[in-house]
Amino acid sequence: MTWEALSTIFVLAIIVEFSTEILKSIVPSIRGPHSRGAAVLIGMILCVSTRSGLLASFNIYPLYPQIDYLLTGMIISRGSNIIHDLVSKLDVIGAKR
Repeated sequence: MTWEALSTIFVLAIIVEFSTEILKSIVPSIRGPHSRGAAVLIGMILCVSTRSGLLASFNIYPLYPQIDYLLTGMIISRGSNIIHDLVSKLDVIGAKR
């Protein structure tokens, strides 16, 4: 995997995280499992629309590229939780200064 692909996935995960948080602030009923579902949906839409796929980064080409995009969308939706935790910890550290 190239650094370019890794950085692309990282940026997409950040976009999914912030988009999900904005959506949750607009629609307060999106909590818990619905929040995860929203993140997966946003991740999939983002990857399909940008044609971003992890499998292609490993020179694995499925018969239908959309499968790669959808799987990558699911993966970055989970990565967005990691980004959220990291940002939360950085906010706490910044507040202590």
